[in-house]
Amino acid sequence: MAEENTAKSERVQCFGRKKTAVAVALVRTGTGQARINGCPLHTVKPDILRVKVYEPLLLLGKERCGKVDIRLRVKGGGFTSQVYALRQAVAKGIVAYYQKYIDEASKKEIKDILMAYDR
Repeated sequence: MAEENTAKSERVQCFGRKKTAVAVALVRTGTGQARINGCPLHTVKPDILRVKVYEPLLLLGKERCGKVDIRLRVKGGGFTSQVYALRQAVAKGIVAYYQKYIDEASKKEIKDILMAYDR
């Protein structure tokens, strides 16, 4: 019973900002689900910018992102700003989770993958 409670409490909260849009990501141990304001990730509008939210997840692959659940909340700004704030929050949240609960080496590997993509 004590192990269940510790597993459930393994979570980190990170934010991403773009202009006036603010996104908060709650990353915790889970099965690989991602939801934005309670809705599945594939419902993000506009469709063209949906790929931007998926980018951190696609770069890191199923083996790394399949172990965590990500809950996102976003407010303010326009469509584009919200999408970029979500993208930043997801990336920072996964890095923080790996740093806190896995190990520093895998956190550095993940961070290097994400940083190399944006250059």
